[in-house]
Amino acid sequence: WCQKYQTIDLLKEGFWQDLLDVYQPDVFVSDWWGGREDCGCRYELSVALLAADKRTEIALFKAQPDPIPQWNDASYQQVTHTFRRYGPGVRYICFRHKGIDTQYWKGHYGARVTNSSVVVQFALESP
Repeated sequence: WCQKYQTIDLLKEGFWQDLLDVYQPDVFVSDWWGGREDCGCRYELSVALLAADKRTEIALFKAQPDPIPQWNDASYQQVTHTFRRYGPGVRYICFRHKGIDTQYWKGHYGARVTNSSVVVQFALESP
């Protein structure tokens, strides 16, 4: 498996504790993935909302779409999820995706990944 991950510190990004604990803004995640035309692949995405200790998972999303077969059209597929009303204590977001080819070729022929994103969204509520 080829794996990449990033941990986002929400306090360093400018959010404050009361905002995260009381308002609990939506956290939208998106990832695009696909395979080579001549080689199938498998892909997995895992996104965790973590507490201050970076170990306690407050919310978790996992995706393991069906593998892409060999001799495919090389198109991309999107995986999305929105965390809502996840509870107080979130301080970090850990975004991890990984891929592997299904032919077990030597080298990196697994899933192609692009346009990964994490967006903290504030919705306007009507009175």
